[in-house]
Amino acid sequence: MSLLLWMMACSHGDHTAHGDHAHTDGHGDSGEVVGEVQGTLISPAEATDLDPDPAVLRVRLQAAPATHTFVDWRDGSALEVEGYAYNGQSPGPTLRARVGDTIEVELENGLDEETTLHWHGLHIPYDQDGVTWTHAGVAPGESAVYRFTVDRAGTFWYHPHFDVKYQVDRGLYGALIVEDPAEPAMDGEQVAILDDWTAAASTAVSPDDDHVHGAHGGEGLWTVNGQVLPRLEVAGGERHRLRLINASNSGYLWLEWPGQRRIAGDQGRLEAPDEAAGLLLAPGDRAEAELLPGAEGFSLIDRPYAFQGGEAHGETEARLDVALTAPGAAASPTAFAWGGAAPTPDPGFTDVLYTLQGELHTDAWMINGEVFPDITVQSLVLGRFGIVEVRNLSATEHPFHLHGMAFEVLSVDGVPPVYRQMEDTINVDTHQVVRLGVWADNPGDWMAHCHILPHEHEGMMTVLRVE
Repeated sequence: MSLLLWMMACSHGDHTAHGDHAHTDGHGDSGEVVGEVQGTLISPAEATDLDPDPAVLRVRLQAAPATHTFVDWRDGSALEVEGYAYNGQSPGPTLRARVGDTIEVELENGLDEETTLHWHGLHIPYDQDGVTWTHAGVAPGESAVYRFTVDRAGTFWYHPHFDVKYQVDRGLYGALIVEDPAEPAMDGEQVAILDDWTAAASTAVSPDDDHVHGAHGGEGLWTVNGQVLPRLEVAGGERHRLRLINASNSGYLWLEWPGQRRIAGDQGRLEAPDEAAGLLLAPGDRAEAELLPGAEGFSLIDRPYAFQGGEAHGETEARLDVALTAPGAAASPTAFAWGGAAPTPDPGFTDVLYTLQGELHTDAWMINGEVFPDITVQSLVLGRFGIVEVRNLSATEHPFHLHGMAFEVLSVDGVPPVYRQMEDTINVDTHQVVRLGVWADNPGDWMAHCHILPHEHEGMMTVLRVE
């Protein structure tokens, strides 16, 4: 491919008001540049709101084939992947709402196979969850409408839950942002969806193809919103919210940067800011960070990490550069109303026990010795605080994800967190035991699975019933 590259740039510091969501058919205006030109980070275009009611977000998403081209500006190389996209873009359009809003999404299936929409991390009715083991998927050429109300602020995402390993792998995903109007405003906000790709992709796309994602230290090419090592331009003295989503099928991110300050996790704002060095994002994980730039720019550095054993050999790599448009004194942190709640004491009993099992280079990953769909359904009683214990007896780490409900982390290997910790996805290390408290307030048969999507595809999935 020629070194004459098309790259796109636009300003993304401002966001449209709710009820007037912006939409473009791409990421912005395009211009012709030659080789070794670093692109400016572009947040995914936001979906057009088709409803004039400011309390309703109504959008239309079409899943269809698309060609993705990723340019590594550092050496001029390009990777082309025949994949999928929503409304012609991957990541798909960002859905932005406020707590209490109703979201209505019409999904049009332009693929040659069934598909669905799953709302990762949201507390929604069971019949809107997008799983197909009890509900039919959306057939090719057909459409379906999802409708639900959002009840908590945070950074969530959407993706199919049909042939998940394959469809997510090819680019079907997007961010869903729920804002709390009572939170103090910042100077800017950026959505950053990270994913990794390899040259294993071919034009002969079929569900039997090897997945197209890579791994840290291999031949994978990590992207942020489809861009390789983009540049986020900010001014010293500003406060910026960075919403991070790991959409990779199996790649972990272990990010570090100066002045690291995490303000929210999977289920919204933390009970207290986390300023510890190092942020591990397993597949499916999200985090919100507050960037407080000052006199110098910096980079978000990714340390080598592998789910076969954690810290890995290899070189660190930058994923995102933060560049200053003007230096200044770093601002003080945003004055959030931190809750500071202590964790719920572990009652000591266990309602549901899950053991994660499997070995490398096998085609069977199991929960309680069972391979989905041949599983035993376990239950929690509606309206009660249930205890789920997850034990990892396998040879790798697993991001354990529960649909439909959040859970509180009561302990990891017997040690409770300092503050109450609410999640919907938690990485379970090898030979680790985590105890989770679940308020069983959402009736239905909810998926529980590993979010390393090849592991899910090969059977590491079960059902937790709330009745």
